[in-house]
Amino acid sequence: MFSATLQTTPASRGSAGASLREVWAPVPLLLLLLLDLTFNLYFWRIPKLTSPSEDWGYQFLFDTHRLEREKSDDKALRVLAFASSVSGAFDPYQIQTLVNATHPSRPVEVYRLMKPGIKPSDYRIFFKGEQGAIRPQIAVVLFNFQDFLNPSFERELKADVQNVLPPWTTLRERHTYIPTVSEKLDLLLASTSNFYRYRRPIRSCVQDHIRALIAWLRSARSSGGYGFYPDGYTRQWFGLPAGPAAALDLEYDIAPEWIRQRGQVTLGFSMGGHVIGNQIETAPGWKTIHVQLPATRKRVLHVAADSTWNPRAAGLSEDVRLLGVRLRATPPSSAIKGKQPYRYPPIDKRDMSPFLRMGSATGDEFVKRWQAALEAKTDFGTRFRAWRDSKLRMRDQMFEPTGEYAEMRRLVADLSAQGISIVLVNTPESPLIGDYRNGPYYRGYLQFFQDLAQQYPHVRFYDLVAALPAEDFNDPIHVNHIGVIKLGPVFADMVRAAAADLGAAR
Repeated sequence: MFSATLQTTPASRGSAGASLREVWAPVPLLLLLLLDLTFNLYFWRIPKLTSPSEDWGYQFLFDTHRLEREKSDDKALRVLAFASSVSGAFDPYQIQTLVNATHPSRPVEVYRLMKPGIKPSDYRIFFKGEQGAIRPQIAVVLFNFQDFLNPSFERELKADVQNVLPPWTTLRERHTYIPTVSEKLDLLLASTSNFYRYRRPIRSCVQDHIRALIAWLRSARSSGGYGFYPDGYTRQWFGLPAGPAAALDLEYDIAPEWIRQRGQVTLGFSMGGHVIGNQIETAPGWKTIHVQLPATRKRVLHVAADSTWNPRAAGLSEDVRLLGVRLRATPPSSAIKGKQPYRYPPIDKRDMSPFLRMGSATGDEFVKRWQAALEAKTDFGTRFRAWRDSKLRMRDQMFEPTGEYAEMRRLVADLSAQGISIVLVNTPESPLIGDYRNGPYYRGYLQFFQDLAQQYPHVRFYDLVAALPAEDFNDPIHVNHIGVIKLGPVFADMVRAAAADLGAAR
């Protein structure tokens, strides 16, 4: 019988090892390619943990992809407000609840895109590349006179704005104004690789979650109540010590001004990680609800409101706090630890920033602080004076609808051609900025938008430049949280009118 034994030599072992490497070496590359190609399917589902001001570009892209991902209700109208930093005056969550409280049969879904420094020419490129994905039916285009100075397309494209625009569309549209070959190659590479295009948001995301982990590790494990003011009002998030009780009767007051400012209020209840339920309030007054508590060792009932209200915005007092409900009976001071426990995500998209650059001052005291800020040798004072002076220089010039004005006309024409109802809004300015509006240039500026609204179907123009007093601003063109709350019902009326136009057209 013939038999043979296979001999394995060192050479053949090396050959087998080489074959294995050749087979498996491409696998990591293929995985990276797959992750890159599917990037938009998973990355934007990771919560953003910081406020918009931490990284405006990341927030803009995050909101854009949320628009692409979220599916609209078949009956709902999708409203998209967009602008530079002045779109901070438009609170999409406030406006959505106000409109839906009065038109529940035809609800709206309201979104906002905001990027400081972005211009109409930039938004025209953005919509050219993204409109099919985000699908707005009503576009609220907010702008300020400042947005039309120094056209984006007539100078070097800002890197932070370039990073939020569709790279291939930007390269095609702006190649004449991109000064170097390396910058053009950068856009070309960004159009082929998601990892490369979104490298800055990836870095911000990692940093955010590292900070969140550190904050969670350092957070106190409070077992007492929190979130109460001495006069019985609560903050947006508060906790009630429940003790050993199996149920709790909670009596609270919903202020009439809260309903007027927000349309409706939703309170969410949880304990020990267990969600108990929600309570929707559409009418003001005292309420009593019976809350059945779960069997858990952590005996604090956590209550979260979906919004807050402000007495000064309601004209009731000079109180600048953001308030929630008022309780009939508050816990004893010994049971209130004062510190809200850590929550994830730490930033809620409905939160409002209570920042007041001039404090709670009004009247003459506000003007005094304003003038001091204007003359201060600080970055803010320097920027403040530059804004004022750039506008005053234009006052006596004749208006020419070139530059960013021509780009705005093209943007409106493009949106109107898609059957979108358009709301053009000249946003508020502080009355302390100067008298640059008393000249031919600004009169031509207003006439341009009035003519634009008449030229295209389903376009309305609103001039809100003088809508707010000085104390509702943090600087010449950016309103504070009190101004935002006051403007909510005004914007809600605009959206209702645009929705009516859209309905009539169909």
